[in-house]
Amino acid sequence: MKAGVRYRGIDMDNVTKLYPLNASDNPDNVLEQAIGEYNDVMVIGWDKNDELDVRCSTALIPKKELIWLMDLFKHKLINGDYD
Repeated sequence: MKAGVRYRGIDMDNVTKLYPLNASDNPDNVLEQAIGEYNDVMVIGWDKNDELDVRCSTALIPKKELIWLMDLFKHKLINGDYD
């Protein structure tokens, strides 16, 4: 059995990271909170040079998959599925 990480007698495997209400202001926090939540992802954003950058998991590499995903997102956004 693998031993858990311990710090000053505390089992760190059971520690939950808490984020402030404005945590989504920092893109790194948003990405960190998404770890382990999705089967496939596409990330669209502005990089440090203010250039549009897109990255995705390999299952979405066919262009038709990416276009379908973007169209589905646009449809849901226009219909008010995201507040």
